[in-house]
Amino acid sequence: MRTTAMTLASALSILCTINSASSEQISLRVGYAFPSRDAVYREKIANEFMRRHSDVRIKLESNAVDCPALLQQTLLSSMTNDLPDVVASVCYPDMRVLARRGIVSPLNDFISKDKSWNDVGLAPATLGTVQSDGNTIALPESISTQIVYYNMSIIRKARPDLKDLPESWDDILALAHDVSEKYKHSMPIFFEYYPDNYNWSFNGLVYSFGGDVFDEKGNIAFDSPAGMRALNVLQRIGKAGMVDISTEQARQAFASGNIAIYVASNSLLNRLTAIAQDKFDVRTGPFPQSALDGKLQSGGGGLVMTTKDAVKQKAAWEYMKFAVGPEAQTIMATNTGLTPVNTKAISSHEFLGEFYKARPNYLVAIEQLPRIKSVNVYPGENGPRIATIIRDNLQSIVTLKRSPEMVMPDMVRDVTNLLPKK
Repeated sequence: MRTTAMTLASALSILCTINSASSEQISLRVGYAFPSRDAVYREKIANEFMRRHSDVRIKLESNAVDCPALLQQTLLSSMTNDLPDVVASVCYPDMRVLARRGIVSPLNDFISKDKSWNDVGLAPATLGTVQSDGNTIALPESISTQIVYYNMSIIRKARPDLKDLPESWDDILALAHDVSEKYKHSMPIFFEYYPDNYNWSFNGLVYSFGGDVFDEKGNIAFDSPAGMRALNVLQRIGKAGMVDISTEQARQAFASGNIAIYVASNSLLNRLTAIAQDKFDVRTGPFPQSALDGKLQSGGGGLVMTTKDAVKQKAAWEYMKFAVGPEAQTIMATNTGLTPVNTKAISSHEFLGEFYKARPNYLVAIEQLPRIKSVNVYPGENGPRIATIIRDNLQSIVTLKRSPEMVMPDMVRDVTNLLPKK
């Protein structure tokens, strides 16, 4: 009898231990960048996920201001064994850097074994931005592309009879020249050529002419007709009256009503619209597709799984899947100007259908999604130096100090000197 009681007590003890372990809350660290823009919506997504998954606690962490800082922070954390379990805000080229260093966990098995995956609603084309060496290395969360912002208060003074916004560089620059002649109190046009570590806007300009800056094998590809056309556009923008001020100064100038045509990322749309709301009418137009096979570079970013712990991986997968689902994508889109990648969120009246119907300025980026192409990683360890060389050469063209014909051979030579030796 005593033996039976002891056996029963042991069994109850084991059962309690199992129940305690199974009910123990899993804590996931989620790193991200751009806190000034993204903190609010990431907190809302985390709170909604935790409401639905009481066994998981999300701890948001951010001290990286942009993609380059996030990449360096993640690389450093991998060396000090202090990686978060998930990293969001990872720019598409940086995903491949992390994957090739073995920092991220491929998602192929999670996708293939998840019976609910097809119901998530990711746009199929966007998965092409998160592939590397045959693996799906991340989930795309957002897309940003270049669009053209118009201060219609200035535009109407220069072109009172304007009905349709221009769609080609010839027409955009003709409009800028009209602004320059008829309304001299503003800068006619500004093209954001400066920011980021992969010459993001220059990639987009070359892509739109059907070319590439680097090919997939790491060879220079901007020394092409498409590359020369891109440089010529920048020269024409300089001649149309662009003043070479800093990116932040340009954003402030447009929001203050002092730039007529502003070419920049659609991720600024919420910010610029809110600031300009009582000052002038903002409208958006497409970034020109200058060739039949023209593309657009993919900005924005996605989520990578960095934890190697099997239990945490399951929780991380559920969080990542939720973050790209229609509910979370609706939260993201309504709090930023970023373009969601979830077709259910975009099309359904339950989510963003009515939002976009009432805000046609946001639809421009949505309509550009079929043109999206991932930016190729700059080869070797000198990527940031290559980006700086290209940026400085672009500056000399925009400021009309040198011509595209002068710049191209020098840019090819200087970039070649920084490429890995084969």
